[in-house]
Amino acid sequence: MPICQLGPTAIHYQQAGAGRDVVLLHHATGSARNWRRQMPLLAETHRVTAYDRPGFGQSQWLDAWPLDYLDQDVADLIALLDALEIPRAALVGHSDGASIALLAAARHPQRVAGVLAESPHVAVEIPRCPDAVAAFMAELEQSPHLLAALERAHAGRGRQVVRRWHDRWCDPAFWDWDVSAELAQVRCPTQVVHGADDPYFSAAHSAMIAQRTRGELILLPGLGHSPHTEAPEQFAPLLNSFLMSLS
Repeated sequence: MPICQLGPTAIHYQQAGAGRDVVLLHHATGSARNWRRQMPLLAETHRVTAYDRPGFGQSQWLDAWPLDYLDQDVADLIALLDALEIPRAALVGHSDGASIALLAAARHPQRVAGVLAESPHVAVEIPRCPDAVAAFMAELEQSPHLLAALERAHAGRGRQVVRRWHDRWCDPAFWDWDVSAELAQVRCPTQVVHGADDPYFSAAHSAMIAQRTRGELILLPGLGHSPHTEAPEQFAPLLNSFLMSLS
């Protein structure tokens, strides 16, 4: 992956295809690698960019997240678009990536052509979300294959990535985070995709996001927090249809 230098921060990214720009944003323990099944398909009709956010994958390491870490991620996204000379892009985000995409659309409407928000969140659902994070940590300790995959994805820092996520989302100081009021500033087309069995956020949370952004909610029965990896064959036509609708 090539490197883009944003001030002192080195960002690893990959780019493929030609045409209208699409940027893929990964979740809170993920990396650009999480989009490996979608990227070749999208590159047939678009120029697709995926990147490791600071503190993930092969990008520059961050030891901890401040309470406003998602605000910094929005600023980093816009800085990356500037550096790569992408004036306007459709954003496809998963979990934290979806939140970043929605906030970018609200704060920088001229830069965002549309948002597909998979499993988004704009507040912390208590106790649902911290309980699910804690349950994942317990599962991780019993799953050496999952831990090994995280270590590979994050250059040997997989356990640190997951611990950083746990420490932020299970910290009561973070539970007042709520950016839902900003959704009214989103002007571009939006589509919200939510797995009905998502343990972290409720269908009602995604329905609220869709309603406030005047977007469409697609509820997928039998799927959890990551429809694009759990059922890529089901997710692909949704994504393709949404991007085609922006043309």
